[in-house]
Amino acid sequence: MPKRIGFFYFIITLALILVAGCAGQAPPAPSSPAPAGTSAHPTMGVLTTTPTMVPATVTTTPRITTTQPAMTVTIPASISEAALKARIQDAKNKLDMLKNSDMADTILKKARSPGECEVKISKELGYLIDSDTGEMSFIKGDYGSISLDRFRQNMTKGHTYVILHSHAKDWIYCQDTGTIGLNTFSLSDLSAPSNLTRQGFHVQKLVAVSDKMYEVYPKIPDNWKTKEEVYNTFDRIEQRLESKFHYDYYNSQGRKTTWYDVDMIMPLLTKELGYTYIADNTIIP
Repeated sequence: MPKRIGFFYFIITLALILVAGCAGQAPPAPSSPAPAGTSAHPTMGVLTTTPTMVPATVTTTPRITTTQPAMTVTIPASISEAALKARIQDAKNKLDMLKNSDMADTILKKARSPGECEVKISKELGYLIDSDTGEMSFIKGDYGSISLDRFRQNMTKGHTYVILHSHAKDWIYCQDTGTIGLNTFSLSDLSAPSNLTRQGFHVQKLVAVSDKMYEVYPKIPDNWKTKEEVYNTFDRIEQRLESKFHYDYYNSQGRKTTWYDVDMIMPLLTKELGYTYIADNTIIP
């Protein structure tokens, strides 16, 4: 009995020691939350920097999408220089063949009496070549001229063009005297492109198909002279040379027509206008 009582006390004492040891390992009471900016929540730094990085990536995207279409739109369509020369030569050949044909409505009128005149006249024919696209347009004019509007209606602003037209061998013979149409450019030809330039078109050069192939273009692109400048330059040359290169004719009603002998002074005239003048592929000084 005493042994059992002693043993019983021993068991109780051991149990109390075990309970006290387990109680010492209990988790501590929860502490107050860590202040902001400490290492308690290290992911907070990433969250605050991520929004500043995302917009930076997004803002670069529109720049790429807007510049790409602009590059494709502004690239002009063009043909090679060789292709353009081939089109010009083709137009020259056609005009040379057609300038005195039925296509030009050529009139041959014989004098039936001493008071009448013999006449040969043809309508001017032309071609318009777009040097950007290579497109060619055939133009039929009137007797002695082609209206500028007939070329303009086939033109696109901003494009560059080569204008060709024919000068057939027209002549009028009356009572042992006569006149022959000019071979090279007229004064009106030399000033016509300035009207187109002011309207937003570009004329690279003019070509006249006559006894030779004549070409003219300003040494400075688009620097075509106005009608007033061309005629004033012609007058100055006459005065300086003290020679007359124009002739006045009067019809039966007394109406005056002036014929300008441009062939005689074309090299000097084009030089003073700042043009390059070419006849049969030879530059005329």
